[in-house]
Amino acid sequence: MASTPSSFPCLDDPVPRPSEHPAPAKGPCVATVKFTVTRDLPLPARAVFDELIDWQGHAKWVPLTRVEILKGDGGPGTEFIATSGIWPAALPDRMRVDSLDADAMTVRVTKFGPVLTGDVHLKVSSTGDQTSRLEWVEDVLVPYMPQFLAKPVAAAARQGFQTSISRMAKLIAA
Repeated sequence: MASTPSSFPCLDDPVPRPSEHPAPAKGPCVATVKFTVTRDLPLPARAVFDELIDWQGHAKWVPLTRVEILKGDGGPGTEFIATSGIWPAALPDRMRVDSLDADAMTVRVTKFGPVLTGDVHLKVSSTGDQTSRLEWVEDVLVPYMPQFLAKPVAAAARQGFQTSISRMAKLIAA
């Protein structure tokens, strides 16, 4: 009996995942999701940056998220898992801090599975004595998701990060 193609292209063309590297490969059913959130905040840049690089502290302001530090002291080489959601729909997001420049207030983090892979760039700039600008850029691959869903997923993610940044700002201001 021949199989009938589904109306969802990813079910017909799964992404191959080599056993030695569990991260998804770029393929016909891997969507590239890119978004940027830029926020001007009524907070000193150093306070914003210090809160951003408190990886475990993200659990205080990212809804439904817990963070486990796997290794490292928060700087380059630190690995952690941020798990967002409620079981069984929780998404573990394993990440590594690849660069952190405390003077320039920039960070580059790599996501390396088990689901999302890609890069996160964070930059905080001082715009005054008590004001700052935060730029959060994500460029990730999402397996088993067709590319036509990338824009609505990016829009939803952007809104989610806006909410999280607002919560972070309230925490810093308190």
